[in-house]
Amino acid sequence: MILLKFSSGNGKLRDRLIFSLPAGYSCPHAGICKTFADRTTGSITDLPQLTGVTAEQGFRCFAAMSEVRPNVREARWHNWDLIRETMYSDGDQITLLRDLIDLSLVIHKSKDLVRIHESGDFWTENYMKAWILVAQSRPNQIFYAYTKSLGMWLSLNDIIPSNFYLTASHGGTLDYLIPKHPNIFKRVSHVVYTEEQAAELGLEIDHDDSHCLGDKPFALLVHGSQPAGSEASQAISQRKKQGGFVGYGKSNPHKS
Repeated sequence: MILLKFSSGNGKLRDRLIFSLPAGYSCPHAGICKTFADRTTGSITDLPQLTGVTAEQGFRCFAAMSEVRPNVREARWHNWDLIRETMYSDGDQITLLRDLIDLSLVIHKSKDLVRIHESGDFWTENYMKAWILVAQSRPNQIFYAYTKSLGMWLSLNDIIPSNFYLTASHGGTLDYLIPKHPNIFKRVSHVVYTEEQAAELGLEIDHDDSHCLGDKPFALLVHGSQPAGSEASQAISQRKKQGGFVGYGKSNPHKS
């Protein structure tokens, strides 16, 4: 049986399983950060979906830039193709997806943490429900994800188990739902360009996903390769000149 591919860490995170789909293609509610990497060439296209926002004003999806590497593209598209093939096979869609995810997890060395979607998002409600059912069946593991699919979250909120943590990723097409449901959207991530901006907003900066298991909003510092001339690119250049944080890697002091 063909199974889904998980990684066991990245430049930012350790000691967890990470599942990903192709950036942009699987992100129905991405807004300011909508970015695609071509499946064949890895070339990047910035296509923000918020009215009045240009590529220069937005920021490029951090995860999409990883797809310039062929091995990363292959793994994410493998998962995307297999998920869609499974969804549209004969049988109950949710059950088929749940079983595929669960069986794919079985073959990996047990990890306490599972991050869903370093890249990608919940692209249908049935797909999100399948992940929720997997978490329900694995109470000794913690599952967590950033998401802009806030309508799906609202629809399924009553069946989300205590070991399944969702963070509302601000900057999507459904941001208007966040202030309407403060008791549900307690964890909200905001991308900021500077540490000063985070401080002005009263937000702590997360460097290791620990805030994804908390109960309050937090900030993420923009990083990675950004569109030339963009506000995000200028902010990163300024931080680099000052010897500040510019990204996650082996020498990064914030690496967890």
